[in-house]
Amino acid sequence: MSESDKPIKVVDRRLFTAEGEVRAESQAELAASDPAPEPAAAAPGAAPAEPPPATSPAFLRLLDMLAQTAGLYMEGFPDPATGRRQVDLAGARQIVDSLLSLREKTRGRLSFEETDAIEGLLGELQLAFTRLAGAAKPKPPIPPPAARRG
Repeated sequence: MSESDKPIKVVDRRLFTAEGEVRAESQAELAASDPAPEPAAAAPGAAPAEPPPATSPAFLRLLDMLAQTAGLYMEGFPDPATGRRQVDLAGARQIVDSLLSLREKTRGRLSFEETDAIEGLLGELQLAFTRLAGAAKPKPPIPPPAARRG
């Protein structure tokens, strides 16, 4: 039998009828389904479930310090010689890259608050860096239109 000769079978898997009642087939499936398995008691040889890691105030302060430094680099700081603000995109990029590396190296070992803090800071810093880096690129000059000869 070729691919185009096979009959197409349509099965209605909706739980409710058009009137809003549970279908008979669905009732049978729901009744036959196994109840949710209970968590197994500490089985011999099984590792006990680890409690979630505690939030470290020192880690949150480290994230805050790195984010403030990156923000200072992106905002610009006064040059002692000229007094004009200098934006340091290379320094900001190093801080963002350091935070990315820190996130990768600590993945799965952070508390919810720590993970939320590092993800939020990275999102904000990457967005700000991208905007500044895009604005810092000089646009090429538009050549004048060619003179018409006639």
